[in-house]
Amino acid sequence: MFPSGLIERPANWVALAGFMGTGKSRIGWELSRALALHFVDTDKLITRVVGKSIPEVFAQEGEGYFRACEREVVQRVTRLDHAVISLGGGTFIHEENRRLLLSRGPVVVLWATPETVYQRTKHSDRPLLKVEDPLSRIRTLMNEREGVYRQGTIHVHSDGRPSEEIVEEVVERLWAWRDAQAAWAALPPDYDRATS
Repeated sequence: MFPSGLIERPANWVALAGFMGTGKSRIGWELSRALALHFVDTDKLITRVVGKSIPEVFAQEGEGYFRACEREVVQRVTRLDHAVISLGGGTFIHEENRRLLLSRGPVVVLWATPETVYQRTKHSDRPLLKVEDPLSRIRTLMNEREGVYRQGTIHVHSDGRPSEEIVEEVVERLWAWRDAQAAWAALPPDYDRATS
């Protein structure tokens, strides 16, 4: 493999955000391969560092402890170069995390319907879905988080699509993002960006 600096790509750092079950880990891994970048899954990183599964962390330490671990991991992954970062479903919700991530590079938000999320997660041990009516809980959480997720850089729907197609769209949208960033940077210094 060539050193990362020799490959032209739309971005050298990308984060994937979105609700649980939207495909962040799978798409992130495939995107990292397509862009020849390292792949980091923040949930897996937390479990490796803490030495417990996420359900164990929630049960034994509480959600607050888990979110503190997420904040620490976000601080670390935003210092990385040449990486695709798959974020936990709640990571982008917290303002400090969101600010750090968006200031570092593009954040691609993956979307899916509540029904798709339910189908993808119904056999998992996700702590936030350990309720009597998980589909209703998914709908509620997605509604609560939608406005925050909308703050991402790029938005892609993952419902009923092969992962290769999703990755292809993400790459295309990243190139468009890069071109827009370059055009914005090329504006004269006296250009009034506030009125544009």
